[in-house]
Amino acid sequence: MALKFGIVGAGRGSCFIASLRASGAEVVAYCESNEEKIKGLLQYHPDMEGLIYRDYDEFLKADMDGVVLANYFCEHASFAIKAMKAGKHVLSETISNITMAEGVELVRTVEQTGKIYGLLENYPYMKPNLAMEKLYKEGSLGKIVYGEGEYVHPMNQDEQNSLAPDKYHWRNWTPRTFYTTHALAPIMQMTDCMPTRVTAMASFAPEVAEGTALNTGDAAAILMIQTDNDAVFRVNGWSQFYPHGNHYRLCCTKGGCEISPTNGKLRISYAPWAKPEGIEECEADYDYEWPDPELGKYSESAGHGGSDFWVVYYFVKAIEKGEAPYWNVYRATAMASCAILGWRSILNGNIPYDIPDFSKEEDKRLWENDRISPFPDKDGNVDVRCSSIPYGPTAEDMANAEKKWNG
Repeated sequence: MALKFGIVGAGRGSCFIASLRASGAEVVAYCESNEEKIKGLLQYHPDMEGLIYRDYDEFLKADMDGVVLANYFCEHASFAIKAMKAGKHVLSETISNITMAEGVELVRTVEQTGKIYGLLENYPYMKPNLAMEKLYKEGSLGKIVYGEGEYVHPMNQDEQNSLAPDKYHWRNWTPRTFYTTHALAPIMQMTDCMPTRVTAMASFAPEVAEGTALNTGDAAAILMIQTDNDAVFRVNGWSQFYPHGNHYRLCCTKGGCEISPTNGKLRISYAPWAKPEGIEECEADYDYEWPDPELGKYSESAGHGGSDFWVVYYFVKAIEKGEAPYWNVYRATAMASCAILGWRSILNGNIPYDIPDFSKEEDKRLWENDRISPFPDKDGNVDVRCSSIPYGPTAEDMANAEKKWNG
């Protein structure tokens, strides 16, 4: 019998309807309160008529096995916790939690309910990143020593104001370390490394925020992360500089690899003494394929270079097998801790923070009451600023943003 899913969020969430169905699941419910977004959903998916709920609590009463969360960035933990307590498995997009206490509660809920939780982090499943993962795990490169991950996505005024159409929209309050999953997750998955310590620095350049409602003047935040096998990762996410793009690099004891910026091929380098038998050159570029060619053909129409399909597909298969997916609650909250504590490092003189292991009760107790957040409450109050140096939009910036919002 096919698994039944509900989706939360009619914008981004609609991207997963086809992938769920292609993975053998059914979409039986939808949750969205914004009427304009509902109209947009029904324009492309008229079969969703009659399946839409405006209230999340009512939505959770629907007969379904799992929930895909594609709502606002800063809301996922509370929605996931409520869904699992209602007996649903959860696939949650973006960062798993925005406070340390949320991370603890999320883990405890998974452990107490026995429900399967997965992070809908798609970048590890892009075709070149899967090729790098396969190569590293074959072993010819040796042990990882240093890794790099970059998610560089500069936005002009119009794009920023269009994507963040409200003074208190989460995109206007997100510290640069918080949107780091697209940078960190691929190299974590490639190497199976877990973060153990983080320190970070920000690059303050308020010019990038001019004409917008952004409350950060940072162009980038760079995280240095120690891992459980003593490697070091350098990552940055949602960086506001050029050129636009993503880049990943693995540097190991016998060789290294990255995706060539000139031709998009997999560039592999070996030390002369460690060159595998049958390899003619110490450095060369290679083509690569999807791990499953037939599914790969379908995935290329699914968005984000095919990765939107794979992350959904593997989650559905995990539920069918009764096991957690690769991006389980422990990996998800460890990555979120890098974002949260990396930001705290920036605000506190770049000091290092140990990354907790929330599978351990002593680490849970250490952070269970830490609810410090840079995101505003309904009255606009925050616990900590979201800019490395105090910054806020001017009256002129807000006027420009509102002009875009009001059409």
